[in-house]
Amino acid sequence: MHYIGKLAEMPGVIAAGSFTYKGEVIKYVGQLSQKEAQQLSSLCVANLRTVRMQGNMLQALTAYKPGNDRCGLHSAKGWVVHGAQTTVCVVSDSFCILKNRDGSLNEVLHFMLNEKRNAKDNLI
Repeated sequence: MHYIGKLAEMPGVIAAGSFTYKGEVIKYVGQLSQKEAQQLSSLCVANLRTVRMQGNMLQALTAYKPGNDRCGLHSAKGWVVHGAQTTVCVVSDSFCILKNRDGSLNEVLHFMLNEKRNAKDNLI
């Protein structure tokens, strides 16, 4: 089964999908219309670019400290917005919407990060 299908079957996930770095929907499953999936994909790309830019600046600022050459931060791989009832998780070129009371944010993020650990994020 494809990554998005596995993600969509995790407890609490009500929608999951993938997108291009131009903001176009590649695939989605769950409780979203095509229009909603497209809007979410566009939002994901815009926020991901902003988060990556800020992460890159922090990485540059913390790259070197005297006596410790490996203490810096790394650029962001994604972002999360945790609301009262639902959470949006974005890692690399994929998203999911999680119903908080029905699933585990830690498990979803662990799965997404593990599946996307080798993703080429240089186009963000």
